[in-house]
Amino acid sequence: MSIEYVTTVDRVVMRVKALMMKNWGFGEGCSTVYAVLLTSREPLSAEEISKRTNYAYSSTIYYLNTLMRWGLVERVRSTRKNVYIANVNFVELIKAEHEKLMAHLKQLYEAVQGTKDLEHLSDEVERAIAYLKRVESVAETGTGTGIEGVGDKDGQ
Repeated sequence: MSIEYVTTVDRVVMRVKALMMKNWGFGEGCSTVYAVLLTSREPLSAEEISKRTNYAYSSTIYYLNTLMRWGLVERVRSTRKNVYIANVNFVELIKAEHEKLMAHLKQLYEAVQGTKDLEHLSDEVERAIAYLKRVESVAETGTGTGIEGVGDKDGQ
């Protein structure tokens, strides 16, 4: 009977994979590649990622390209090869998604504006835009984090 040892890094990789698959809608391949990069202390080449994940090189490149399109991974040119780094600037990622969502809502609002049969949709889009503006306002003023014990007077 063999005993398998699971390191702390392995546990984090498994947790990140599960969260990305469940909450962000990524498949196992992208989730695994991101988790490996996220837990790596140094940038990794596609070959190194391929070895660590046991994915084919071509699949690894596909997953890396997908993650780069989402802004979750950055490619950097190193000595004669590309290396990849997980983007952990979560605030900037959230801001970018916020801007995209706001732009989509504004387009939808303009498309349904003035159409009598779609007034109910127009009202809902207005509510969503107002909500995002309030979120943005709170973020700009720096009041509250929304996480108990983080950024409040007792948890600082």
